[in-house]
Amino acid sequence: MPRVLLHPDVTDTLDALPNDIESRIRSKLEDAGSDPGRHLKPLTGRDEYSLRIGKRRAIIDWDSGADELRVLKIDTRDTVYE
Repeated sequence: MPRVLLHPDVTDTLDALPNDIESRIRSKLEDAGSDPGRHLKPLTGRDEYSLRIGKRRAIIDWDSGADELRVLKIDTRDTVYE
């Protein structure tokens, strides 16, 4: 099972969110860590993957060789891909 690593900016983003939303996001990240192939969607033209969490998306670098999911960014759908 891959380890889920959060970029420091992602940690700051999560800390700024209401507790219920933060908990839901952390739960979905754990789900993705348990079965990345099921939960992650490859991004067209990029090496990263996307994880849908309600109105938000997480951009994730999946390094299967190192067995790690690196969460690079979490934001709303309309701005996360910029």
